[in-house]
Amino acid sequence: MEMRVAAGRWTPLLLLATLLLASNLVSGSHFRYGTISWRPIDTGDAIDAGLDITSVDFDNLARHTVAFEFKAAYRRNYEWGKFFREQWRLPAGPNEENTQPWQDGGSCYTKDSCSVEVPATGSQNYQMFISEEEAIAAGSDIGERSYLEWQIKLAVGRSYYELNVTGPNINNEFSDTRRPCVSPFDTGDKPICLGTDPSGTVNSYPAGYYPVTQIDPTTNRPVPYDATYPNFVNADTVPCEKVDNADPDYCSPWSQTYGFFFGDNDDNGYPTSTDVVLTITDTNFEVTNVGNYLLGTSSFYHTYRKNGVPTKKKEDFTPWTAYFTGGNRLTYTTERLINNHQGRFRLELTVNLNYPGEVIGKQGYVPNNSPVMTALPVLPVPYTGRSEISANGMLATFQVAGFDPDIDIKAYQGSKLESNEKVYYYLGSPRKMGMLLANQVPDMKYPSRWNREDYEAARKECYQRSCAPTGADAAPFVLVGTGTPGKGATRDGSNAIPAGTNLTLGNNFTDLANGFPLFTYEGTCSECANGDRTCTSLRLLVDGFTTETPLNFTCERYKPWDNKLNLAHQPERLYLDRYSGVVQWETGINPRDVDNATYLTDFWNHRDSGDVSNTKYAKRLAAKGTQPSPEQEPLQPGFYNVVFDVRSYSHDPDCHLKVYDAATLGSISPHTGKAFTLPAPGNGGLYTEAQCKAVDDENMIDIAYVSVPLDFLLFLYPPASWCSKSKCRNTQAGITTFRDEGFYGTQNDVNVLSTGSCTICGGGEWNLYDVSAAGLTDKQLNLTDYTVCLQDDDCKYDFDTVAITPAIEADICKRNTPPKWVDQASAGNDDGNTPTPRLADRPTWSTLRVVPSDPTSALASDPFIDGVPIENVYPGLALFLGQRSSEVRFNLTAVDEDDCVEMQILPIGLFMGYTMYTMTEDGLTKGTQACTYKDATKDRNCIYNMKLELIRRIGTTNQFYRTFIWKANDTLPQIQDPRPPNVIVCFIPFDNYQIGVRRCVNIILSKDQALFWVDARPKLRELFLSENERNDAFEEIVSKCGLSVTGPNLKHYENPCEYTPADLTTFYISPGQTLEFYMTAMQDSGNPPIGIYISEGGTMRANGTVGPPEGATFEYLEYDDKSGKTHLRDPAKRRFTWTPKEGQQCKYVLCFIGNNTRELEESIEFTSTFFWTRPFVPIPALLDERCYTIVVADQQLDMQAGSFVDAAAALPSLTSDCGMTFSMWFYPEGTTTMSLATFGYTKPGETDNIVYMLEWDPVTAVVFHDGITVQDLGQYYRLKFSTGQSYIIQTDAEFCVNEWHFLTFTIAPNGNFVLYLDGVETTHYSDDDRDFHVVAVETGSMPVVDGKVEIIGDILNNNPGYTGFLRIGSFDAVQTFNGMIGDVRIYSRVLTAEEIGAKQFVPLTATSEVGLEAYYKFNDGSQADNTLGNPQGNFNKYRAQPPASADPDCNLAGDTFCNNDVRDAPEGPFGSEMKAKGQSVTDLSGNNNHAIGCDDANCRKESTMYFVFGPSPITPPCPQETSPDVVHVDGGTPIAISGIGFARSQWLKCSFSMSDGSIKVIKAVHSDNSTIICANPGSPDLTVSALEVTNGGVNFFTNFQIPIYMMERVVSFPETGGKVTIKDACDMIGTNLFSMGAWVYPLSQSSSALEDVISLIGMTSNDQTGLLSVRYDGVRFVVHEKIGNTETALGESPDAPAHNMGEGSGWHYVMLSGNTDRLVLYMDGESTELTATSISLSTCDLELGTTTTGRKAFFGYVEEMSAFSGFLNACDSYQIMWGN
Repeated sequence: MEMRVAAGRWTPLLLLATLLLASNLVSGSHFRYGTISWRPIDTGDAIDAGLDITSVDFDNLARHTVAFEFKAAYRRNYEWGKFFREQWRLPAGPNEENTQPWQDGGSCYTKDSCSVEVPATGSQNYQMFISEEEAIAAGSDIGERSYLEWQIKLAVGRSYYELNVTGPNINNEFSDTRRPCVSPFDTGDKPICLGTDPSGTVNSYPAGYYPVTQIDPTTNRPVPYDATYPNFVNADTVPCEKVDNADPDYCSPWSQTYGFFFGDNDDNGYPTSTDVVLTITDTNFEVTNVGNYLLGTSSFYHTYRKNGVPTKKKEDFTPWTAYFTGGNRLTYTTERLINNHQGRFRLELTVNLNYPGEVIGKQGYVPNNSPVMTALPVLPVPYTGRSEISANGMLATFQVAGFDPDIDIKAYQGSKLESNEKVYYYLGSPRKMGMLLANQVPDMKYPSRWNREDYEAARKECYQRSCAPTGADAAPFVLVGTGTPGKGATRDGSNAIPAGTNLTLGNNFTDLANGFPLFTYEGTCSECANGDRTCTSLRLLVDGFTTETPLNFTCERYKPWDNKLNLAHQPERLYLDRYSGVVQWETGINPRDVDNATYLTDFWNHRDSGDVSNTKYAKRLAAKGTQPSPEQEPLQPGFYNVVFDVRSYSHDPDCHLKVYDAATLGSISPHTGKAFTLPAPGNGGLYTEAQCKAVDDENMIDIAYVSVPLDFLLFLYPPASWCSKSKCRNTQAGITTFRDEGFYGTQNDVNVLSTGSCTICGGGEWNLYDVSAAGLTDKQLNLTDYTVCLQDDDCKYDFDTVAITPAIEADICKRNTPPKWVDQASAGNDDGNTPTPRLADRPTWSTLRVVPSDPTSALASDPFIDGVPIENVYPGLALFLGQRSSEVRFNLTAVDEDDCVEMQILPIGLFMGYTMYTMTEDGLTKGTQACTYKDATKDRNCIYNMKLELIRRIGTTNQFYRTFIWKANDTLPQIQDPRPPNVIVCFIPFDNYQIGVRRCVNIILSKDQALFWVDARPKLRELFLSENERNDAFEEIVSKCGLSVTGPNLKHYENPCEYTPADLTTFYISPGQTLEFYMTAMQDSGNPPIGIYISEGGTMRANGTVGPPEGATFEYLEYDDKSGKTHLRDPAKRRFTWTPKEGQQCKYVLCFIGNNTRELEESIEFTSTFFWTRPFVPIPALLDERCYTIVVADQQLDMQAGSFVDAAAALPSLTSDCGMTFSMWFYPEGTTTMSLATFGYTKPGETDNIVYMLEWDPVTAVVFHDGITVQDLGQYYRLKFSTGQSYIIQTDAEFCVNEWHFLTFTIAPNGNFVLYLDGVETTHYSDDDRDFHVVAVETGSMPVVDGKVEIIGDILNNNPGYTGFLRIGSFDAVQTFNGMIGDVRIYSRVLTAEEIGAKQFVPLTATSEVGLEAYYKFNDGSQADNTLGNPQGNFNKYRAQPPASADPDCNLAGDTFCNNDVRDAPEGPFGSEMKAKGQSVTDLSGNNNHAIGCDDANCRKESTMYFVFGPSPITPPCPQETSPDVVHVDGGTPIAISGIGFARSQWLKCSFSMSDGSIKVIKAVHSDNSTIICANPGSPDLTVSALEVTNGGVNFFTNFQIPIYMMERVVSFPETGGKVTIKDACDMIGTNLFSMGAWVYPLSQSSSALEDVISLIGMTSNDQTGLLSVRYDGVRFVVHEKIGNTETALGESPDAPAHNMGEGSGWHYVMLSGNTDRLVLYMDGESTELTATSISLSTCDLELGTTTTGRKAFFGYVEEMSAFSGFLNACDSYQIMWGN
């Protein structure tokens, strides 16, 4: 980029010292920042507001009383108390009212006006709020230097006085300045009564009245004399005074007035006002440009009245306008305020008291509050050139910080997305900036020239003194439009303005015809050749003496009046997005160099105007990428004043309920000078409610919104740089900046933490040298000084011979970068970092919209230029999901990658408890606040206040964090939590030089509330579409469903809209088809986000979560609110889509749940399943699990009584070139001869000609008769093939009906013909289980012509007029087929016997087949093919019919059914639901040789043909359950296997894996398509066998395996009690020498009582009952003895977990051994010494378990019980445990 020095368009003065003596100049040196907000008072404010709570009028007064919150920052070491009646006082004691006396420095002239006056000890009794260091330097007592809670009074007055009445003078004339002037240009001064008016004519006006001569420079209208002023006659005339003076007479001018004014009048008609008592909350002692301030707040109250009656606003369409003004702004010469220097500041806001949630009666109300703003008193902004992107995008960028504390009352019931209302940001108008500037020439030279006329008159005088010959006129200075030098302004008394004149601010309209020209002198300075004559002087204080230094006149220094420069104005080239508050500022590269780079339009996108014909727009699009622009001079460094007008919706119903008469009420905004937006045409003068809510319309009338000001300073500086911490010592002080004196990284306090000291080596401030001077270095200009870094061996610098290269320079002196957020690793995963934005939560607009402050800006010339990409400055809402009545807590973590850091993390708009409302038990707002304002703000004891903990550093890193906390009352029911359920709070990171990107967090508080699946239940409509609570999102969903979704004549097999399917719905689908359904859920509250998850039955993924089956997707589809603002997430909609592949045929059960929060799926835990009970009863909707069955099944073609499918499209490809192969699966059901497939053609006008026909032919039964008995050998069938020439070949007659068969025939080019039946397999099983060999192949030859056989394709190709047919199924009404047809394959080549056998049981993959011309699987059926209808896809939907009484009231407990006979769907597949007549059959070969089902016109009318769900031998079966699943190793147990896809096939078999790796195959018995039976083959040892099933004999489908446990038998003890007794055990073993043990498998996890496992029970020698027992307590085994009624615990084993209780659970070996001295318990090989038993049983039984009353039964298994009459040691026990 070319760099050159900018032209000398501004030249700062280098001044040694300046002290200004005029009071109104000093007053301008201390204001830094201010904002005001307001709120209606609460009960805690009543006494402070001076209201009598016992008064009958209390409620009315309270509803019209406002609490104002004033925040401001002023220069700290200003001479407080010297001017303008300012006072201060010490703080009060803890919890005390401040009664300390007020003190002043001599500016308080009367005791009455200044409260308590403390006599000054001298003229220098000013309060300087000095620091500790300053106190030490001055030799004074250090004392208290924090100044927290000190108070400053900012009084109401004019100059040194109150606004009051003075006089009478000698002419009995009074001055009344109790009213501030209405117009900023009104001086309040009466003209002198001369007897003639200013035009020189005889006075023709009423005695003592003159025409108004003061002109408003923004409109060039005369300033009207207001009706509230004394002696008002009309707006065009003003009373005069007999003794002329410059003092105001009838109002206090803006240039002199100070104080806070409420906007209404007192009982005497005078404006109400108040002194502002500012309590200091922060003191900054840094004597730097951005420090050295006092920050304070003030709260005060006012009851608004009109004519003594409390009222919420001034007029129907006019709110109250309140404002604070208190002096002038900074100067230009000494304090470098570039714009608005020495201007008046005015914090103006509107007040309109409305209660949008008002409830008539005693329930209370919810008031509307104003927005609340905050800012740093001085915001540093670094220069950022066009080619350099700042932290937030292009140009220097920052964001205005504010929020609206209003909580929409409806949000508690969930009818809004966000609880807090939106705010909109505008640049303040000149009026709201204070309008007037002092216009002192030179700067700080008294007097101030507030008005244009005064300024121009002084400028003319200056010209005369400097340039004109003595006594001569001021030629060539000419009053604009007069043509005569020095003539001056004249009037003829008329103040008419031509109709239609555009009177916007800055308009240069001049009405010469009516005698008031634009009062501006213009001309050249040619007569001032050298500029060497004195125009004015500069007053300086040098060595304690005041001197007047002459200044020569230049036109550059004393320019003609320009409204854009001589009235308050925003900084140049400033752009604002009204929706986000993002500000962009085109500053230039640095203070010296011109920026001639192109705009990066990748960052300045173009917004479509909607008019594609717009040539300007089209041109812009063509230029996308870079945007050429003129060279841009840099802005001056230093301070800039910026004022924002921030608005929110007023909720004033009058806006749209009352007629607006523009003729009477006005059509021009007094703030902007622009035309108001008027009511929509044809609406009878009424605004629409939408217009009134359009706060983003800048020109909407004032009553539609409330506005507050934000006034603060920007400090423009060259970006700062630090010396490298790794290369430089950083012990030498570097460049002094606006906030630091040579070092950075040293500030540490409760709000700021630092990482260590770095030397400042560049930027940070600008030394005020004249830039036109030649030869100034970067070091001299404070841009860069690398030498301060060169302090050690790593940073050497030879000033004589070596120059630092740019690469090394950049490595040594590093540019400051803004801080950034440290995001969570994934959105919603709380890992201690900052909540992360989700892309779906970003606004839908792509770029920021900008409003230029300067309409002449290059960027302002094209309305289609937008700002930076939205994600750069507003990356989307981060989401925090919380719970009602539970604390919210998260960290805000930021990092600064600089070597040194000073970090702050600042909040924007933390909600306080006074904006929240208590809730009833029904979840309705009571209208009373959760906390009073005093509790929330002053006493800070409101639990519901949001807060940030102090900043902390993470170890020694450059990362810092603050913890956000929002406490809750966890004893309240969730429905009564007063915290709003959906709010947005924002935060910014700040390193004391640059601000990072704002982060906004959307906090969602969910409750265990009604969460509904959106379906066709009628009560849902009643709930969400009632008159009071219409849910737009729900209405949008159901609008797609038609007016009715249930009814006696409707059968909803389909999903007509995006409804959630009914619980227990079953979907049938075939491979290759697509299943799609929606899971749509919404809450009664409307609080997003809702999560929808697969809870059970899906695929277990690697991260442990449950996901859709392989190949399926389950994706969120957000509802767009169509406004272009954001996405709605309630209702939540998630679409399940699956196209199963071949091999996935099975039954799947998937369950879904909805959750009140949307979480990462890996964090979801599904611990249990919740089903609806029967009959239906409501359960918590959070747990309303919807479970569906998805059956992936093949389809077959069912034909009866004369139907067929014609596959003629494939015939032309079957020629004698390569021969042909035809294969098909068929399932015959008839008992007569049936055609299977017929090939032929039809000649024009003739009947059908058969070429080949395949038939299934019964054979006459063979009967044996010996004269005594008759034996029928059964019905046999054979496959028969014939040609048109009656050539017949057939198989042996030995095949059966009602099972699947596979036929194939091939014809070779040489005429060889082979017929296959059931492939090449030579073994099969007959009904009587006899094995026998089948001759499956019979061969022959076809007629050959000229060496080749003529195949059907040859006939058709050689005879173009012939029409071919291939009828699969019936040939005609006589030769019909009854049964099912499966896979049909047609090849244009001859397959070998090996190929046929290999493909017989395998679905084909068309891309790997050679010569495959057609492939029909008949998976084409769906309910959509019928009037039943399923418009969403080609799947079928089924629903079991619930009992009619399940939902007698049609409430929300059921699904889509209501108490009638209309069922939601059929209960399951049925034969006639998917018609095939006339339907297309898809060719899967890829050749598009699709077949077509016959219709009633070409097949037998009474015939039927349907697609049906059913398996064939090529279908992979899916076994799912077995009964039993545990069988004995001996074998022989019948095992019933249930699942889907079991074909009635002669090859149906089961396989069992053995422990030795072998496989045993067992023939299966077919019960139906979902159940088969196989016998357990037995196993040589214990094993877990993998059971598999095949329909095709050899191709076992390993995707679906079921474990079969082959085990020995064990004793199972039920939980209800069971016992095995070994009688007279003591005859074999005794209690004095014994061992008894067993394998034990506990199932109980309860420790409530001991379970008896092994016991010896009998009688002792003294006839007492005795018991020695091993028991189980749910965790371990314990041993007890009992003699008589005395029971003693003898000891216990180590932990022995029960079933499913973690590591080590399951089987345990337990043995108890004892003798007269010892008792030992062995458990799993470990021994535990017990207390020796004292029991001795003479007779006893050994019991396993128990059924005895009073003793708890053992629950579990016992195996391998053994007992010994001897004491066994540990080794013995171990050997026996393992069977040795």
